[in-house]
Amino acid sequence: MLNDKLTKAVENMTVLIKETEEYKEYRDKKQQARADREVTRLIERARSLQNRLMEIPEDERNSDYADSLRDEYEEIAENTAFYDYSRAEAIYMTMLQEVLGGIVENADIDI
Repeated sequence: MLNDKLTKAVENMTVLIKETEEYKEYRDKKQQARADREVTRLIERARSLQNRLMEIPEDERNSDYADSLRDEYEEIAENTAFYDYSRAEAIYMTMLQEVLGGIVENADIDI
């Protein structure tokens, strides 16, 4: 459980994060995607493909099966709304990782 000072710091950090352009762009693209069933379906399918690709053993990553999954993902990525959402999500997640990395680094946590 966080003490009161840390809880307040987390709340303040959340406010600052939600003020960033990265967050605002992600939020807007996410709302647009949720409003469009086809884009939502493409996002779900793309995540499924990514998960399946990650499950493929390293020695089978150049297989026809893996190629077919990558081909299908690339086809999905040609959809502009999907691409815009995925790009905004990636930029936002990168920013969050940098924030968390800074906290870990400054807290002297060895990983």
